[in-house]
Amino acid sequence: MVAAKIAEAVLNFTVGAFGADAQNRAAEEQAKAATAAAKQVRGYQNEMGRRDRRFLKDGIKIQKKNIREEYAYRDQTAMDSWRYQMGINAFNYAQEQRAYELRQKTALQQLDFNNLSLDFSMQDTARWEQEQNLQLDFQEKSTMMEYQYAQRGLQLDFAAADVARQQTLASGQIQQQQAYVQGLKAAGQAIAGSAAGVTAEKMAAASIAETGLATSQIIQNVMNAEQNFGLTSAQIGTKLEQLNDTFYLSKAQLAASRLSLDMQAQAIRRDTLLQKFQADLNAITSIGLEPAIPPALPAPRPLPLPTLQKPAKWIPLPKVEEVKAQTTNPFLAGLQAAAPALGSAAVGAFGNIKAPGGGSPSSLAVGGNASANYGGAVQQIQGSSIDGNYF
Repeated sequence: MVAAKIAEAVLNFTVGAFGADAQNRAAEEQAKAATAAAKQVRGYQNEMGRRDRRFLKDGIKIQKKNIREEYAYRDQTAMDSWRYQMGINAFNYAQEQRAYELRQKTALQQLDFNNLSLDFSMQDTARWEQEQNLQLDFQEKSTMMEYQYAQRGLQLDFAAADVARQQTLASGQIQQQQAYVQGLKAAGQAIAGSAAGVTAEKMAAASIAETGLATSQIIQNVMNAEQNFGLTSAQIGTKLEQLNDTFYLSKAQLAASRLSLDMQAQAIRRDTLLQKFQADLNAITSIGLEPAIPPALPAPRPLPLPTLQKPAKWIPLPKVEEVKAQTTNPFLAGLQAAAPALGSAAVGAFGNIKAPGGGSPSSLAVGGNASANYGGAVQQIQGSSIDGNYF
């Protein structure tokens, strides 16, 4: 029976050893496959990492290119706007300069026109003053002629009155002489034709009385003529004085008119000069200030380019460590498989040996758990550093 157990143990040892060796080869193949798969995954992940980093670097390059183009466009736009604004300022300054020159030219023309207007106005004033003086001269001559004609008329009236007086005096003298002669004739006829003296005297007296009456009438007529001549002379004298006063008053009025005309002409000239001065002042003021060059606009500054962070340096994954196969020592596996049979064989061989103190050898050696203790020893050996390829 011991031999059978030994044979069983040998068989179990052989089966366990070959089974452990097969398991070891399978574990090694599985470890190699896992290592290859891990290396393939590492290569794929490294390739993906490199691709992502290249993609990130290309994206940053594209972003930098876009930023540069955008900022260059914005800088160029700002520069174009600055140049356009400077051109507008230059154009406006040129326009203001041309407008200023035109205002100067217009002002000079206005000054020349004002001078011409002043000359024409002065000529018109002088002509008006001359016409007024001529009118006053004609009025003065007319007044003088009217005075002379009126004076001559009064002189003629006085002469006519004197002639009428003298005619009346001459006529009175003639009539008086005729009356005297007629009285003498009547007295002589009365004396010659009367017989009685008394009657003749009466007739002579009557004739003398008639002559005296006629003489008295003649004298009265002469006196009336003298009185009329005196009144006429007084009236003529009054009219002459009135005519003289009117003449001198007219001369005074003409002198005052001439003085007023002169002052009015001076006032017109002064007003004309003031108007000309105001027109010149308006013309000069219309020129305005000379246009000034506007200050230059500050040139646009280039926009600062943003700083982009560089992509992180790609670090490849660590190398794949080969997967260590979990192998079993075939010898120890054989021993572990053969341990139960060997334990039974040892119990059978040493079953009659008495142990000291009345115990059996099995209880002393393996204590009924010989196979278990043996198996634990085998497990402890398997956990050691014994190489699995021991055989």
